[in-house]
Amino acid sequence: MPDVVVIGAGVVGAACAYYAARAGLDVVVVDRGPVAGGTTGAGEGNVLVSDKEPGPELDLALLSNGLWRELAKLDGFEFEPKGGLVVAETGEVLEALTGLAGKQGVEHTVVPSGGLGDYEPHLAQGFAGGVFYPQDAQVQPMLAAARLIRRGA
Repeated sequence: MPDVVVIGAGVVGAACAYYAARAGLDVVVVDRGPVAGGTTGAGEGNVLVSDKEPGPELDLALLSNGLWRELAKLDGFEFEPKGGLVVAETGEVLEALTGLAGKQGVEHTVVPSGGLGDYEPHLAQGFAGGVFYPQDAQVQPMLAAARLIRRGA
């Protein structure tokens, strides 16, 4: 009889199985469909800090970001630490974005209008500027779930 039964073979269930197995527990994962056959299979795999207000959600996003960076060292993960650019249409919005970035306390770069093309060459003209978050990343969620299940169940 297993120590842990994880219900759901999406990325959350897969991560639970992986970390439980890593802690020495015997794990079984059950799902009504295939691995990543639900929400995980339709997800973008964004690992973002840029869109979080200071507080518990940002704290969890930072923890998650670090965990994904560690998992990316394992064979078979498609993890892109590419950063993310949040653009502002107006000076007022840019002021709000830079204010948020300052309150978040995470690494960021304020990008003036003329520098946006250095980050996104195909971006339309006319934006007031933006904020670049180097910690923003993307993981291929279906592959991540499959790899975590393989290593954890």
